[in-house]
Amino acid sequence: GPMLAHKAEDEGMAAAEVIAGKHGHVNYGVIPGVIYTHPEVANVGATEEQLKEAGR
Repeated sequence: GPMLAHKAEDEGMAAAEVIAGKHGHVNYGVIPGVIYTHPEVANVGATEEQLKEAGR
């Protein structure tokens, strides 16, 4: 799943923006993800299936 430190950083920045009266937004599609296996596996962005469904 999403790497927690990266996710927390983006969510913290969004929270600070909301407190400052701005529109806080987190784009979860660009937060890197990881599966702890050997060898390690990582991902970021949309899957091939999601892109095909979107017509890209």
